[in-house]
Amino acid sequence: MGIEEHRHRYGTQALGKERMMESMTAGVRTGIDRTEECRRVFGNARLGLITGYSGLARNMKTSIDVLKEKFNLRVLFSPEHGVRGILEPGEKVSFHIDRFSGLPAYSLYEDSISSGDGSTKDRVYQPSREALDQVDLMVFDIQDVGSRYYTYASTLFYAMRACAAADKKMVILDRPNPIGGTVLEGNCHTRELLSFIGLTQIPIRHSWTMGEMAQYYNGEHHLGCDLEVIPVQGWSREMYFNETGLPFVKPSPNLPALDSILVYNGTCLFSGTNVSEGRGTTTPFTTIGAPYIDPMALSDRMNREHCPGLAFSPAFFIPSFGKHAGKCCYGVQIHISEPRTIRAVELGVRLMCSIREMYPKQFAFNPPPSKGAQYHIDLASGNTDLREGKLSADQILNKWNREADAFRPVHEKYRIY
Repeated sequence: MGIEEHRHRYGTQALGKERMMESMTAGVRTGIDRTEECRRVFGNARLGLITGYSGLARNMKTSIDVLKEKFNLRVLFSPEHGVRGILEPGEKVSFHIDRFSGLPAYSLYEDSISSGDGSTKDRVYQPSREALDQVDLMVFDIQDVGSRYYTYASTLFYAMRACAAADKKMVILDRPNPIGGTVLEGNCHTRELLSFIGLTQIPIRHSWTMGEMAQYYNGEHHLGCDLEVIPVQGWSREMYFNETGLPFVKPSPNLPALDSILVYNGTCLFSGTNVSEGRGTTTPFTTIGAPYIDPMALSDRMNREHCPGLAFSPAFFIPSFGKHAGKCCYGVQIHISEPRTIRAVELGVRLMCSIREMYPKQFAFNPPPSKGAQYHIDLASGNTDLREGKLSADQILNKWNREADAFRPVHEKYRIY
């Protein structure tokens, strides 16, 4: 039975389930694994590659090695964390010669943004003309995590804009969205608060792949980039990463496991507060706490919130780096029972509102780094709702969910899968 006949007889939902079962048996192939498609597109062109540690083929070779062995790879471009994924959040990425490939690696993340001042200077984040002159075609291969905060999506935007200006083609070697492609969560960002950790007005949980995101950038932001997406083969939108058969590597230093990615859209909001989001522990983003919290009281409170697919236990930890490094922190460990039902943005809002209500004198948002700069929490969350505290958790979520629902037609417009 052909796809169109199946769609007509059983509908798209059944088709998605059929594809999921086929994929779990045959395995999903990302863009880098589709050698014949790559050969058709690349030919003998001089390639530049934007990648990180997550650029990995099914055969366990890095995308750098695959493109260097099979094609004419000339230049690497380093996003946040570097092409080998070893640098910390906000750490400056400098030009260097990659030790393992011998290729020049140009920085797409020269200055730190950890201050949260919202600066998005073009010279910092987009490829230089010197580097672009060495290539005929740009390739993008990075595993996204399905979050508006994640800076690789912003890197893609600036790279596409630079390619359009230099008349260079951009090819996306697509990868699955690890938390599925059906659920939209969160507000769509206030224009005045756009920054490198939220560059466009999309929901926090956007449910696109990077290839779909690139099509959105071209279509809604009129970048004029000559774009081609080599799609993932065998992936359906209902699938989560553990169902793909693909090797998992951490997409960035503080996302070591799928559990961290599943809750990241919610607990990453704590980056803008004096509460640790678990960086400096072995369970970042699933461990939340501060020196002033009663872990038993908070875990009891959160279990009464009935966040779908989640449970909470008392947590006791000492971060080895980052916020509260070397100090005893107390809070909650987040346990995942049913990944498909998780609403991470809801988790983040309810957890933050609970801590703020329980510890009004101790809880605080990190102040702006300088006069005239924005609060990090506003830049990340996309508006001032959380910081101002005028709305309850339920009111915030109702407001944000309406924005996500209103975005659905745009989301559907750029779907590939």
